[in-house]
Amino acid sequence: MIKAAFFDIDGTLLDHSGDKSIFHDSAAAALTALQRKGIKVFVSTGRGPALLGEIREMFPFDGFVTFNGQLVLERDGTILHRLGHSPEEARTLVELARRAGLPGMVMGEGESWPLIDAPQVRGLYKWLGQEFPPLYDTKLAEEKPVIQLTLYESQETAGKALSPVKGAEVVACGPGMVDVIPKGGGKEAGLEAVIRHYGFKREETAAFGDGMNDLGMIRWAGTGVAMGNAEPEVKAVADYVTTPVWEDGVKNALLHLGILTDGDFQ
Repeated sequence: MIKAAFFDIDGTLLDHSGDKSIFHDSAAAALTALQRKGIKVFVSTGRGPALLGEIREMFPFDGFVTFNGQLVLERDGTILHRLGHSPEEARTLVELARRAGLPGMVMGEGESWPLIDAPQVRGLYKWLGQEFPPLYDTKLAEEKPVIQLTLYESQETAGKALSPVKGAEVVACGPGMVDVIPKGGGKEAGLEAVIRHYGFKREETAAFGDGMNDLGMIRWAGTGVAMGNAEPEVKAVADYVTTPVWEDGVKNALLHLGILTDGDFQ
């Protein structure tokens, strides 16, 4: 029996195929039905807590696996798990990324800083409705731990530039974007922290995703579901491939797997 379900956001719960992002009624109804059955419903995302405003508003999730598993929070903000780069590692990553001219952001627990001044980064802060902050100062590494770097670059280019740092891993998080996380991290580490806290078993979990940063958790979960719009590599490791996000993929998977029945939607 499934006791906890974990959902990626972009491309899994949120449909970005049109002009605006949509959280379909079928997905909202499915998550509500899961909670009615006593199943914990968690977000599992590459986003940090500061970028979860719209997500928190659209559904009362039980908790949040953020920063690709590096920071796990309960609904009330209680931290269940935290893993970040060491100060020395963070400073080296920033210096290497700047030397290579990689645009992106340095992500702290509750704030972020531009790595360099670049159009992509300015565009993101504008989209967030925030002023463009000062560039990251490596002197902050001690007092404000770095959870991850998010870069507008290919996995190959970023991986080559940052290869001297053996304790870091570069994972794709979207087209032309990567996250730089500590080795031993990943969304699956966040899922493991959740079940350890609640006393659940691995086989009592289900994970839903579509992107390359979902590979680990879909492999790890008791039941791994790839959306119909998922990357081929994600579909290849999933236990089940459902319909796309815009064709009620979450609801259809839960019905097909018997986690929910039609009666649960009445």
